[in-house]
This record gives sequence, C-alpha cells and structure tokens, in this order.
Amino acid sequence: MLKVTISTEAYNEFKAFLDENNIDNYSIRINLAGYGCSGAAFNITVDEATDNDVVEKINDITFVMEKSLIDEFGGFIILSTEENDGRGLSLKPVIAAEGGCGTCGGCH
Repeated sequence: MLKVTISTEAYNEFKAFLDENNIDNYSIRINLAGYGCSGAAFNITVDEATDNDVVEKINDITFVMEKSLIDEFGGFIILSTEENDGRGLSLKPVIAAEGGCGTCGGCH
C-alpha cells in the first residue's frame, strides 16, 4: 500500500517547487507540525531516513515519515494547485485528525 499518494501533476509541481528553491537533495521528510482548530498540521524538511522511518520513493523524490505518523494518519496525499481548488500545493493525511479546539479560543 502506498504511504504517499501524488498525481503526476502534483509531482511535477512539487518537484518544480523543490528546484525553484535550489533543493538538490530530494529526500523529503513529512513532519507533524502540531494541532490547531483545523486538526493536525504538517510540514516538510530535507532530511535522511533513520531506522524509525517509513520510506517511499516516487520517481526522483524520496518521502520519509516516522512510522508513528503512518500508524496514526494512514499515509499522506499531496495535491497540486489545481487539485486543491487553486489554493497551492497541499499535504493532507489519509486519516484526518479531529480539530484541536481550545488552542485559539474560537470554539465554545
């Protein structure tokens, strides 16, 4: 089962983003950045795999994720700008976590 789902269009857009930012090491770690009102938030960094990681290579890009993230979120989907209704590239978990209400004070 794939841990990262990415269309050809999203792959090309993501790789162009890496190239435009002079990223020449295509080993990309998906991290949990924290929780907010919208649920879990993720970010990416350039990093090498460790023994605690799941690795998925898609064409030239190697995606690295902690095993615990796969267990909790079931993997990740990367959407192109077009697939994301014009809002830019997006990284979403397969299993969405509930919002972390209370962190912004807007929930009652």
